[in-house]
Amino acid sequence: MARKKSFAVIGANNFGMAVVRSLIEKKQNVVLFDQSEVKLNTQLGEFEEVDGIVLDSTSKGALEKAGITQFDGIVVSFGTSLEVSITTVLNLIDLDPNLNIIAKARDVRHKRILKAVGLDDGQVIIPDTISGKIISTRVLYDIDVDIQSAGEDFVSTKLVVREPELFGKTINEADLTANKDWSIISIVRKHKVILAENDSILQEGDKLFLFVRTSLVNELILKIQGNTEIEEIKK
Repeated sequence: MARKKSFAVIGANNFGMAVVRSLIEKKQNVVLFDQSEVKLNTQLGEFEEVDGIVLDSTSKGALEKAGITQFDGIVVSFGTSLEVSITTVLNLIDLDPNLNIIAKARDVRHKRILKAVGLDDGQVIIPDTISGKIISTRVLYDIDVDIQSAGEDFVSTKLVVREPELFGKTINEADLTANKDWSIISIVRKHKVILAENDSILQEGDKLFLFVRTSLVNELILKIQGNTEIEEIKK
């Protein structure tokens, strides 16, 4: 099973809470930071397993005292205030330039600034742009499964093993080994995460997380989830 990691989410806004919710669903350890105690108490009402800490992230000393450098990943979710976002990122880089930081940007200008202060392109995301890519990809290719991210040619998604012919077969025997068009990253079975290997045996109900060429998603749906799923998509 994959090691449980610890993540810091800085900013208890809608984006930050969406990240918290997703990480909790993946059984990870999460600590939420925000300058407002009221906002923390309000947002964390549904999350018994998440700790909330009042913190002014524009203070490098406060971040250091909170042990921010000990987290496996840090998500900076501020988008409204450029000053707070930029100052927070600068403080984090100053504390440790090797931190695993993901920062939200509200627009292209904000993203350019965050890249200028030290983040790589892949560390800065504009949620509206990502949502637009995902929606346009689903519409363009008539895809009716959950798409978690979309690039120019590939998407990441989750498919459930429902085709009886695959039950009990290895990934290799099922002709699903990694190639230039797709790669199965992991298998989730009864809440356990298994790294996908060629000799991994597929079982009914396994959730396969994979990267796949966009034009071949429906082909894999047929192969992994069976004819029923395709017929439902065509209706």
